[in-house]
Amino acid sequence: MKNVNVVKTIRKMNWALLLFSAMFAVMLIVSRHVNYTPDGTNLENTFVTDFSMLDGAAFCVLLALIYVVVKGLLFVLGQISGVFFQEERKAKKYVFVLFFLMIMLLWLPYLPSYWPGGIYSDTVDSIRMALGQDALDNHNPILYTLIWKLMFFLTGAFRGETEYYGLELFTVVQLAGMALAMAGFVYWCYRRGFHKLFIAFMLLLIGVFPLYPFYGISLWKDTIFSLVVFLFSLFLYQTFAKNKPDLSWKEFAEYCLFSLLTIFLRNNGIYVMIFCAVVIVLICLKKQKAAAIKIGIASVVIAAVSLVIQGPVYDAKGYNVDRTVESMGIPIQQVAYVLSTDGAVEADELAFMEQIMPLENWKALYEPTVVDYIKFDPTFDRQFFQEHSGEFIGHYLHMMLQNPVKGLKAYVLSTIGFWDISQGSASAYICNFHFSNSGYVMSDYFDYYTGISFRELVEPRDYISAALWAWLLLLCVCICIQKRYFTGLIAVLPTLGVWLSIMVATPLSFSFRYVYSLFLCAPLYLIVSLRACREAAKKGSAETVEEARSEELAEAEEETAAETFIEEI
Repeated sequence: MKNVNVVKTIRKMNWALLLFSAMFAVMLIVSRHVNYTPDGTNLENTFVTDFSMLDGAAFCVLLALIYVVVKGLLFVLGQISGVFFQEERKAKKYVFVLFFLMIMLLWLPYLPSYWPGGIYSDTVDSIRMALGQDALDNHNPILYTLIWKLMFFLTGAFRGETEYYGLELFTVVQLAGMALAMAGFVYWCYRRGFHKLFIAFMLLLIGVFPLYPFYGISLWKDTIFSLVVFLFSLFLYQTFAKNKPDLSWKEFAEYCLFSLLTIFLRNNGIYVMIFCAVVIVLICLKKQKAAAIKIGIASVVIAAVSLVIQGPVYDAKGYNVDRTVESMGIPIQQVAYVLSTDGAVEADELAFMEQIMPLENWKALYEPTVVDYIKFDPTFDRQFFQEHSGEFIGHYLHMMLQNPVKGLKAYVLSTIGFWDISQGSASAYICNFHFSNSGYVMSDYFDYYTGISFRELVEPRDYISAALWAWLLLLCVCICIQKRYFTGLIAVLPTLGVWLSIMVATPLSFSFRYVYSLFLCAPLYLIVSLRACREAAKKGSAETVEEARSEELAEAEEETAAETFIEEI
């Protein structure tokens, strides 16, 4: 009996919340030691200062304060959850149409203000490949380039018409598609019976907050990929919230489709899909065994086929020109940091790095927040790196063991935009311009015809840190674990996989577009956290009733035993 009570006590302890509080405290302390200069980073103006004993004391204080705040937030969520979830509403298609039209009406001024949409440097590459001007390269996913090719086919670019029509069609289709997805989400909230104030707030937020429509007119691969991840997350929540032992064939087909789109719309998608599949199977194996088996088998097949296509097939066709280099951004940065700061390096390691690129260039080209200056330099031997990537990893690991502090500092600087909530950047935040090498012109017809600059109203003046959405995600994960609401945990796995993959292999310290899916899923994190609190409250009430009954039975047994003892005397 005592062992059972001990187990219950341990379960009730807020280990997950303590972990979140500890991680957040570490983030605040490390952030204080980072000196970052946005304009032209180098080791003289962007660096990490040394830690001291005071940081340990600060950690203890921050841990306690953050834990109290998180507990208070959890209490508030528990109170709100009681009124947030109401009875499900009947389907009314005109409501969805109304939501869509309202969103499109609010977004409409963006089209003439940024016509024909923002074109990023990667977009130029996709356009040139789609038009047959350059050879296909999976640096920008082949599927995304094929979408561009479809746009040009539909607008006659291959029949002599200007490719501008393709740009314009892509922008309109993408903005309308995004409006459909967002309207669908609000309608889903309406159908699920969420509080009307939340529905009204989301509709207003989506309509007026610029980060939604700006990505609708940003012609880069991240918008479509992020929408797929967002819809995938909603699908997982909707499917597993039913707690059915098995998936319907429709749900199974949707899971396969979302998995394939996730894989082929971004090069880190394969890792996101595998991560999701493994965790889902582990969660569902006990109570939803049939669903776990289906997902496990399908995921293995999808992953195997995708790896063959993106590996040997793409290699044979010459599509994987810089695949290895792209995935080694952080290790390259860490090696460059060690070399630039004269760390402990063996002679054979120096000789190997010299074969990749002259040592003086490793030092001269190193910038703490961007790996591009190294990997795109003409003296960087990409073919040698590709052919000897295994040796590079071996030398890299040994160098990190010899220089752990330097390696950690380099990592902190290489990923700062994805973990430090105090650091935002204009780099790849939105695409409200045309890159100089695009050859295309962006026009502001709204200002031209009305004399009013809509751009001045919506252009960002401050930049929200991408890390903010990551910490909201991590808080949601910890709440789900604490409340043992693993259905909700399944729903946030796609964005968790996106963030983790970026933290392992980002080529840039700042790129909001890489984790835009986390921003889109932020309302889902709130919904999942509220549901976790409500389900825990229901379970707690049931356990309380059960404990009361057990106590009553125990008291009755004691009274009976006492009466029997008296009678025997």
